[in-house]
Amino acid sequence: MSDAVAGTDVLPEGGRWFGDFAIPPGSSLSWRVGPLGFSVHRTAGEWRLQREPAGDVYAGDLSLRRRDEAEVEPLDSSVQRFLVSDDSPRLKVGVLLPDRSIVSRPSTPVSIPPGETVRFYLSYPVWVSLSVGDPSRLLTEFPSHQLSDTWFGPNTRLGSLCYATRTRCRLGLTDYPYIPNRANTPLVVRNLAPDTLHIEKLQLPVATLGIYRAPADGWLWTETVTVTRREDGDMAELLAGSGAPAEAGAGELLAGPRQKIQRHAVFRAFSALF
Repeated sequence: MSDAVAGTDVLPEGGRWFGDFAIPPGSSLSWRVGPLGFSVHRTAGEWRLQREPAGDVYAGDLSLRRRDEAEVEPLDSSVQRFLVSDDSPRLKVGVLLPDRSIVSRPSTPVSIPPGETVRFYLSYPVWVSLSVGDPSRLLTEFPSHQLSDTWFGPNTRLGSLCYATRTRCRLGLTDYPYIPNRANTPLVVRNLAPDTLHIEKLQLPVATLGIYRAPADGWLWTETVTVTRREDGDMAELLAGSGAPAEAGAGELLAGPRQKIQRHAVFRAFSALF
């Protein structure tokens, strides 16, 4: 079921790997989306999901293949079975942002002098959801690439469990390759404090953002996020823009925020002892 070579290529025009698909009993679809490979097989009374070992985190692969195959018993625990009472072939593949904040550590030291406002980009893997039937009901969701866990806070009691990643704090994406499983956030940092801001770690609460698809090139985006630091320290005001950023054009909303947040919320954005 995980053979990515056999079968017929059915990737829609424009490289849209998510959305509504039909998988009649006795057939399967197999996806390769960047580092993620997974197959969904439909049999009488159940759906089967098989995920492949992760590939290169920056891979740009994108394919979707259909296969017809006889029903066989799963051979190992890599196959996850979902039992259902109907025979609907409808599968909806959704795209979501991670369910925790992303903590990015710059790959090279980054400092912002007092009074400066800068704009750069953060990139990170999306999650995939699978829903079936009509009306649609959720089977499962999983990351397109599993990030490491990290704790972000001033001590072991105050803070939250987040995902860790590295960032180059790119000022532009002109030469950045398209990676189909990654979302991009335009981040504006305003340092209104009287001292230089040295960014050792940066927390981005992605669960409070929506995700959009740019119609021109298929890139995935969130709203523009503005972080304003007014005092000496790690606290800052967070303000998310309304709708898709300018880079996405007339971006199509794929999924809204997982969590609501107050407008102009104050949170711990920079650095952390743990």
